[in-house]
Amino acid sequence: MVAAFATFGLFWGSWAVMLFDIQRAFALDDAQLGLLLAVAIAVAGASSAVMAHYCDRVGARRLLWLAMIAWSVLLCVLALMHQKWAFAVVLVVTEVAGGAIDTAMNAEASHRLVDHPSVLVRLHALFNSGALAGAAVAGLLIHAGVNWRWIWPGIALVALGVGVWAAASDSGTPLAAASPDAAGPETSHPLRRLRREGLLLLLLVFALAEITEGGVDTWGVLYLRNHLATGVLLGAGAYVVGQAVAATTRGAGGPLLGRLGSRRALIVGGCVAGGGILLESLTSLSGLAALGLALGAGGASLFWPLVMSTVSKQASQVVSAVGAFTAAGYVGWVAGAPIVGWISQTLGPARGLQVLAVAAFAVAGCTLLSPVRRSADGPSG
Repeated sequence: MVAAFATFGLFWGSWAVMLFDIQRAFALDDAQLGLLLAVAIAVAGASSAVMAHYCDRVGARRLLWLAMIAWSVLLCVLALMHQKWAFAVVLVVTEVAGGAIDTAMNAEASHRLVDHPSVLVRLHALFNSGALAGAAVAGLLIHAGVNWRWIWPGIALVALGVGVWAAASDSGTPLAAASPDAAGPETSHPLRRLRREGLLLLLLVFALAEITEGGVDTWGVLYLRNHLATGVLLGAGAYVVGQAVAATTRGAGGPLLGRLGSRRALIVGGCVAGGGILLESLTSLSGLAALGLALGAGGASLFWPLVMSTVSKQASQVVSAVGAFTAAGYVGWVAGAPIVGWISQTLGPARGLQVLAVAAFAVAGCTLLSPVRRSADGPSG
């Protein structure tokens, strides 16, 4: 699980830095890029909901190594694509495999750490550490003149190693065999069950939060490189700083977040993310914009682990709930990508970032106004 979180972060860190080069290689404007991301992530989100039930039957670890091996092959194929349509098709399939990895990681982690939410928050710091490394390596290689297409095969080798490792340690026992999900008689519809457990509003807030988190990774770095004409090192460096802040907050700040409570931590994260993104959109100074990007990435990084820690404490069927929330997170990405892309193309890139800032402030506002549940907002362990 540790290696999987870090490896998945490698890909998204490199993606954030390489997106400028990908956009130029395939002559994509902001609206086209947003539409492509929306389609890819929509399919991945739908598959995540299905994969959650697959986890119950065959086990998260088995799903993880199968998805990891498939994903490593697809990354190599993706790097070879030169036609726009072929790249789009392979990207969609690659995101489906990535969605399966995401579901398997979170299901296994949430199941094992159901009584230790603050440890779950720290575990997600490994994703940020991987993203930090991926962005730094990609930025340095591209600055040195290495073609961006060579970066993904390198990540594929790491993913293949992790997949083989997971396969070798697979005991063949499905997670559901030891999970409370499999033992209970609960068979109601997932949405009705989430509403009864007080998680339905959080599901909607989470989708809104992922509009911001996904948007920062995609549009925040692209704004620096494409519209403020900064070099690859400054764009990558700002993202690296943001991921370092995120890793520190999730890692060293896990116990603090546990005492603060997921509710208050979500409010703080939403305000920090919104303020940082707004700062980036309003300044023409590249250094100040880079600071805003770092704050935006750091604040938004709190959303996923804090929500998952709450879900792991409140849900009666953890694996199923994690799958539903993972799908909702992808829905947020889907909604955000074309909206921000279209606004950036028609009204200007700064307006696109301001939409992300509004979404972040809305997360804080919705969390502040939502009913308080003692079990969700108490100390997180």
